[in-house]
Amino acid sequence: PPRPPTARPRFRPTATMLQGLALALLDRALGKYVKGIDAQSLKIAIWSGQIVLDNLELKREALFELGLPVNIEAGYVGRVEVHVPWTRLGSEPIKVVIKHVHLVATPINKSAWDPESRETWEWSRKQAQIEALSALHAQLE
Repeated sequence: PPRPPTARPRFRPTATMLQGLALALLDRALGKYVKGIDAQSLKIAIWSGQIVLDNLELKREALFELGLPVNIEAGYVGRVEVHVPWTRLGSEPIKVVIKHVHLVATPINKSAWDPESRETWEWSRKQAQIEALSALHAQLE
């Protein structure tokens, strides 16, 4: 006689898995601007949709994409708060609040740059322009 199909166990992600996923996504979104996105800086209440990162260091090249002619000598973001409305993702936005940004910047002297630094700056500017045009194109469709 045929056996009845057995129910597959439901997949239930663990808090550690969700924390790893959140870290990967945050690093993808913020990693080009800040250092220190790791488990120590992350406070997460994943089911309520609250994610908090504390005390992140700004990368020296964080403002290159904006085309600003400045180097970051020192910079910190005190807190990044993300609220994800899991039950209303299609109808409510994901909110990101950035608090306590401290920045010491100096003008860029491009003539003193080595070729690699110049190339990094120019590449970042081009990437930002491509992303802005892609976003505009997506809005127009």
